[in-house]
Amino acid sequence: MKEDVINQFVLWKPIKITSIIIYIVILLVFPFSSFWATIILFGLICFWSRIPCLISMFTKDLEVLDFFTVMLAIHIGGLFGGLFGAAIMLFSRLFGPNEWYLYTIKDSICLLVGGLLSPLIFLWTGSALTTLYAFTIIRYVLYMILTILIEPEFIMLELGLCIAGIGVAFASNTIIMKFFEAPLASVIEHGVKFNFTLFIFATLVVGFFYLVSKVTRWLEVRRLKKVEGGLEPEEKPPFWMLDAEAKKMPRFVKTT
Repeated sequence: MKEDVINQFVLWKPIKITSIIIYIVILLVFPFSSFWATIILFGLICFWSRIPCLISMFTKDLEVLDFFTVMLAIHIGGLFGGLFGAAIMLFSRLFGPNEWYLYTIKDSICLLVGGLLSPLIFLWTGSALTTLYAFTIIRYVLYMILTILIEPEFIMLELGLCIAGIGVAFASNTIIMKFFEAPLASVIEHGVKFNFTLFIFATLVVGFFYLVSKVTRWLEVRRLKKVEGGLEPEEKPPFWMLDAEAKKMPRFVKTT
């Protein structure tokens, strides 16, 4: 298998061009609106955190959309935070056309609803970390409900994937909140303000996700080569597939 086959999963050239355009827009917007320059910068970070998720179904919990959605919902407003998360989820899907579209739609709805409820949860608990935990639970539970309504034939597989992913989500959210809650809160709680220290930091974060994407790409290419060579089945039956008649989960759909 040629290594460029993996480009079916992410559109690398459009991703890079779009990122450059977003950087230019940030610099152009900054003199007129520090608020929107910062929000677009946050969007760029979240956009790049989604790139590894578009390459493999095993990296879906690497993105930081939940963290930014909750923080923006708490400090700016639930509708704003929810729309931010849902919009980035849908926008990033344009650059990963093989991601199963119903997965993207379901998770976008979950981000929107979770964002709407986050200010209320924060009001009750007074803790951003607890709010993020509650957001994660809402996201996964609502995702399963939507699966039952939209794709009931995949309920067992999705249940297993959610059980496997929720632990990773809780662990990663705890770490992210521990190190980045205070710095981000200081940026947005007294009015979102753009500064070049934040700009450089965001660029470093984007670079980190770029490297993660490259590693994920390499691992997925290697896996696909093994599948093509008959050394590994295309999809290993996971332990949670209790339903023997369960269908393969179309996490990606071939469009090229």
